[in-house]
Amino acid sequence: MQALLTLIILAATLVPVAFAKYVFYTNPTARAVAFRNVSAYFNGVLGYLFITVFVVAASLLAFDTRFFVDNQATLDRLSGSFPILLLFLVPAVTMTAWADERKLGTDELLFTLPARDIDILVGKYTAVTFVYAVALLFSLTTALVLEGIGDPDWGPIFTTYVGYWLAGTALAGAGLLASSLTPSATVAFVIGAVLCALPVFVSAMPRELFGGVSLPREALLGFGIGERLREFTIGTLPLRGVFYFVSIAVVTLYLNYIVIRRRHWSAQASAQLGLQYGLRAAALGIAAVSLNVVAAAVPLRADFSAEKAYSLTDVSREVVAAIEPDRTVLVQAYVSPDVPREYVGVRKQLIGLLTQLDGLGGSRVDVRVIDTEPFSEEAEEAEAIGIEPRTVFADRDGRQGEQDIFLGLVVESSYDQVTIPFLGPGSLVEYELTRSLGTVSKQDRLTVGVLETDAQITGGGFGGGGEWQILDELRLQYEVEPVSPDSAIDADAYDVLLAVMPSSLTEPQMANFLAYVEAGGPTLIFDDPYPFTLNPGGRITVAPTLGKPAPGGPMAQFQQQQPEAKADDGTLKTLLEKLKITWTHDAVVWEEFNPHPEIFDLVPPEYLFIKNRNAQAAAISDDSPISDGLDEILLAYAGELRDTEGADHVYTPLLVTGLGSGLIAWDELTTDSFDPFTFRPARVLDPGRPLYLDETVHTVAAHVRPKEGAEGPNVVFVADVDLVSDWFFDQRLQASSLSFDNVAFVLNAVDVLAGEEKFVPLRSRRAVPRTLTAVEARTSKFLAELREKQESIETASDEKLEQARANFAEKRAAIEADDRLSPRVKEERIRIIAADEELKLRVAEENLEREARREVEKLRTETFRDVRRTENSFWLWAVLLPPLPAVVLGVGVLLARTAAEKKNIDPDRRRVS
Repeated sequence: MQALLTLIILAATLVPVAFAKYVFYTNPTARAVAFRNVSAYFNGVLGYLFITVFVVAASLLAFDTRFFVDNQATLDRLSGSFPILLLFLVPAVTMTAWADERKLGTDELLFTLPARDIDILVGKYTAVTFVYAVALLFSLTTALVLEGIGDPDWGPIFTTYVGYWLAGTALAGAGLLASSLTPSATVAFVIGAVLCALPVFVSAMPRELFGGVSLPREALLGFGIGERLREFTIGTLPLRGVFYFVSIAVVTLYLNYIVIRRRHWSAQASAQLGLQYGLRAAALGIAAVSLNVVAAAVPLRADFSAEKAYSLTDVSREVVAAIEPDRTVLVQAYVSPDVPREYVGVRKQLIGLLTQLDGLGGSRVDVRVIDTEPFSEEAEEAEAIGIEPRTVFADRDGRQGEQDIFLGLVVESSYDQVTIPFLGPGSLVEYELTRSLGTVSKQDRLTVGVLETDAQITGGGFGGGGEWQILDELRLQYEVEPVSPDSAIDADAYDVLLAVMPSSLTEPQMANFLAYVEAGGPTLIFDDPYPFTLNPGGRITVAPTLGKPAPGGPMAQFQQQQPEAKADDGTLKTLLEKLKITWTHDAVVWEEFNPHPEIFDLVPPEYLFIKNRNAQAAAISDDSPISDGLDEILLAYAGELRDTEGADHVYTPLLVTGLGSGLIAWDELTTDSFDPFTFRPARVLDPGRPLYLDETVHTVAAHVRPKEGAEGPNVVFVADVDLVSDWFFDQRLQASSLSFDNVAFVLNAVDVLAGEEKFVPLRSRRAVPRTLTAVEARTSKFLAELREKQESIETASDEKLEQARANFAEKRAAIEADDRLSPRVKEERIRIIAADEELKLRVAEENLEREARREVEKLRTETFRDVRRTENSFWLWAVLLPPLPAVVLGVGVLLARTAAEKKNIDPDRRRVS
């Protein structure tokens, strides 16, 4: 189907080429006209000079200052300005086509030939499109330069140039029309630019004209060349885009035909024929507009991108097809026109998918993409429906600054509404979009119950903690309800029960929870020997091995209010017996594997980077849809899960460490401390904790379910609470070199337990970034040198401080070794020296810190200067190389013509110096 669709669209794309076939194979008159105009254009140097100027302009637009900031190996910067470039290119190519004929009087001779007007018009059109094609071919050197400095996807480059070709051939008809109206080439250029500006700037017209007449913004966008060209730049060939450009060419060529036909009209019939042809032209225009509206509802397109990142999958198509025809879904995306480089990819993917959704949805889906600047009317409209700008850090010419950007959308129908305030670099765009469509197109949602425990993920509790972000995420798809463990839990009332830290439940509460699990209620459990998220500040007061906090806050213990005991002393023994698995509530898994050298020295070995690699290919299981296709997941201070022997259920490990790992017992991991805020004993991490390598793998998450046809618990158990912490939800929206699939894993688990698996495959779909690899390779060297020099400065500073401390130690030792001094005198002298050395040390520390900061700032400035110098060198070559072929060819033609002229001159007439 994809191959057939591609052939159909390519055939439609080559409609202008059909004119060439008509000219060169079936019509000698049109062929003669075309050859005459092409040779006239390229016989002189002016044509080559013009092509050179065009290629240079294209290079300057393609590699502008934003190109290196975006760090994307694409032609997006050129594509954004290409319609403006066409305003000068097309009129310049077409301005002499008819004007010079009228100026020189050769038009009368041309029209007296035994040829039809249509033949001459086709010959002229073929000539100007051929010249435009030559200019476009020379500009391909820009794409070759892109290959030299980056890793581009040639599929989008191909479709982009197809879009350039169609846009130029469409406007060529308008340029010919302008040239036929005047004998002056200059006037023809101006008129041509005005006519070409109509489709270029139609989308920029204000919403309200004089007299309060409102114009439909979406309709104006649909008839703008920039909007239609954008579909080609993302790597697709849309049939409606091809139809749009071809229809412009047909209408303008017909108007051109009317103009050249006027010479046949007699004075008496001129008014009548003018009215007749005017009505025909109006009818043709109305038909073209109507057919474009119909074509806009046809989602036929061929995707040439490598990852098909801008094409909706079968899952999305099924969701759209399931929307009730009389329940139109409105999708409004508020997007900033310029975003920092880290957000360029997500912005481009969002717009690309929305463009396809607009065509695929037809009357079922109404898509609106709204360019939104801070403090604009559009921004006020966005904020009114819950989409607010996000302040992000942007690097502009080596300077860090803040920028407010919009990347949000709202999806609504008569049933429901879903608002996604912001999409970040880690967001899964198609999943977010498709899930929202599926949610609002249904009358009822499934329900997720949230068990109330000491984790307090619903908010409140001691410390005043707010609601966890996992609940906001779940509300985008499910109804979310708190569930009290103090009463019986109806297994039929909830499609999934989320239980975080059930080890904190009391005996009566655990009994109610166990009854739900035994009844087969789908359950997602997060429990943790050391829940790092629940113990901010370094003091451990919440853990399975520790008692429950006193009710009523930290002063409750002075009021004789003692907390209830935990069920099974926090070991989950009864629950584990029902699940027939074991869990280490008093030991933490560690692993030496860390695939991120930039943070290698910043995180302890208890941070588990679960990632498939050669040494451990099954770290993230592909045996379950919950984990299949995910790339990397981060856990912290997790426990271990094991299946018991002889269990009669299905036990599927989901996340497993590598062989270079081990277990740390609770007593070795922590040491005694005291919490001044709760006036209770606490634990802290022991900095000298031992690490013992046991060279075995450790399961940290598993799915326990009954065998097919049997009944029993259906539980996903994750031995880590931090996996679902707010940090991972925030991290998706931030520009970072780290990317984890924690959120996707949790949502997959909820969907699988709820039996709602259609969105699961979308969470593992990602686009491969196409960056400027050559530039990155050069600049990374400077950044590596910067890190090395910073480390050397810090090391030197530490050595000087150690030397100062050593001097004090030597003086103190000398005083203590002097037997002539009494103990009191020794103590006094040591005190004086200590005070003096402490002052010197403090001054030295301040001086060293100041010097280090100065050196580091100097190094940063020099490094960014080197980076900018590198980018500037690439920019210079990127601008100078593309026009070289045109320059060389033009110079060659000039020299050949000069030599030919000299050869044909009579030797007696040559000037002798």
